[in-house]
Amino acid sequence: MDTITAPPAEQTVIPDRPVPPARPRLSRRRVWLLPVILILGLAAVLPAIYLSATADPQGHLKNLPVALVVEEQNPSATSGTATTAADQISAHVGEAVQLVTMDRGELAKAMAEDQVAGAVVIPATFDADIASLLPGATTTVVPTVTILTNAGDGGLSNGLVIRNLTPVLRGVAQALGAQLADSSAAPLPAANQALLAEPFRVTSEPFKQLPDDSGLGTSAFYYALVLVLLAFIGGSLVGPLVDGAVGFLPSEVGPKVIRRPYIAVTRRHSFLSKTGILVAVSPLAALAVQLVAAAVGMTAPDPLLLWLFATTTIAAIGTAVLALFAAFGPGIGSLVNTLLFVALAMVSSGGVVPTEAVPAPFAAVSHLAPFHHVVEGTRSLFYFDGNLAAGLGSAWISMVAVGAIGLLGGLLVTTAYGRIPAFTRDPKAAA
Repeated sequence: MDTITAPPAEQTVIPDRPVPPARPRLSRRRVWLLPVILILGLAAVLPAIYLSATADPQGHLKNLPVALVVEEQNPSATSGTATTAADQISAHVGEAVQLVTMDRGELAKAMAEDQVAGAVVIPATFDADIASLLPGATTTVVPTVTILTNAGDGGLSNGLVIRNLTPVLRGVAQALGAQLADSSAAPLPAANQALLAEPFRVTSEPFKQLPDDSGLGTSAFYYALVLVLLAFIGGSLVGPLVDGAVGFLPSEVGPKVIRRPYIAVTRRHSFLSKTGILVAVSPLAALAVQLVAAAVGMTAPDPLLLWLFATTTIAAIGTAVLALFAAFGPGIGSLVNTLLFVALAMVSSGGVVPTEAVPAPFAAVSHLAPFHHVVEGTRSLFYFDGNLAAGLGSAWISMVAVGAIGLLGGLLVTTAYGRIPAFTRDPKAAA
């Protein structure tokens, strides 16, 4: 019998479905944990720096330098009340103010060099005028003790000087009047008692008026801030742009992404190239800042010196910024640069709040923070005729030191990293 073989069953062929590309696991902890930690850290650190340093200037005020000037009295007046008043002022100012006794000539020099925040001046006619308030005088003149402020130190510094000295002087006036009344052998007439209730007046005025376009003594601070931000942001821009040009990083502009072939460049060569670009553009950037400032009416007595100082500042701080980027990379480097050159430096600069009115740690940082010296330099150039003793000399030294340390530190770090194969910047080798 023939065997009948059934035809094979027809098989349904299921076409292969395209496999979707693997999606990155953005939910993985290593993707989001570090950014979250850093942002939360900044959320705690930044207000801790800014608010703790500026919340209570009066409470932190200590040893604000103020001159005490007792002008030479008229020899015919022998009451000695000017000396008595000066002694009482010195005894009651407390630790918030540090009084330094000097004469008029020394005061002018101290103000020109920004060595004092203000002064108390007892006039040459003080003894004679006080004597005129007692019975028997033919004329009556109430003397005036003047509080002089250093307008170049800014409005907050001036306010602290007036706020701390005015109550002291009024208290001394009342005590002096009571002392004079008690020392009288006979009861005083009502008119003399009224005069001795306030035997001298207290007024305040700036030692030297600032120009109208000085921002009440804050324009120099903001000029310095612009220079430091230019250096900081300039370094932040130069790094990724150069890295994108050599193919180390993709260049992304809006939706467009450009991936260039990688050009083998050592870390040291890359650092020097970035530094060279920033230093080369610094003179033009300084000139642009100065022209804009001049357009709004903000000028310095010596424009050339201001331009040289601004150029040096941008180049020096920019070099230090690039060195820190080379040491820590763009992510952590941005954090370190922000803290060193902006956050900590700003509150310890003395540009808004005097360093005598911030907590001790911030006052200590001010001696090392470049921003403090930049503020001192611009303040000297705008308000103190470019006097080297008013902060410009130390500012020049600081900028040269910052630039040299940044350059040497960047070279050392990039050279050391370049000798370790595991630290190569070649994307193919790293893969």
